[in-house]
Amino acid sequence: MPNLLVAILLNIGMLVSFSATASQRVELASLCQALEGYWVGDSAQPQGEVVASSVKGLCSADGQQLMLYVSAKHPSAATEAWWFRQQGDEVLLTFYAGEDEDKQQRFTLYQQATSYTLLGEGQRLSRPALIQLRFDRQAQGWLWRQSVMYLDDDSDQYQLFRGISLQQAKP
Repeated sequence: MPNLLVAILLNIGMLVSFSATASQRVELASLCQALEGYWVGDSAQPQGEVVASSVKGLCSADGQQLMLYVSAKHPSAATEAWWFRQQGDEVLLTFYAGEDEDKQQRFTLYQQATSYTLLGEGQRLSRPALIQLRFDRQAQGWLWRQSVMYLDDDSDQYQLFRGISLQQAKP
């Protein structure tokens, strides 16, 4: 059932919204502990192929660093490394997907009920954008939505560019 939900959400190109005012600013330690472990599920982009994926989450002992390794079961997919680390009031992300140099992005981390949202200003496809990484707690795991709002157009909605369902599994 979760796989069907991800496919439906992604294939309709769902728009995602977020209100920072209804959320509490938190540090990385709470999200770090929640995502530690081995996860399996599906990932897809809007109108894209649904691909079986796995995510390995490693949390440092002090909760100040989180590594997420994302592997898609697809011949052309490279393993992605997402390294989040607390730096003062912000979370610094270093991202590597095997194709270009590392990319870095600064975020503010918010929690609203059981959901976490990393929100930052940066670039996507060479366009200025607000970037949102949202982790929504589900009955059997998490739904990780990666969304963007471009700042060079009149849209006031986040556009989903990838979603990953995460169900806890044994390595």
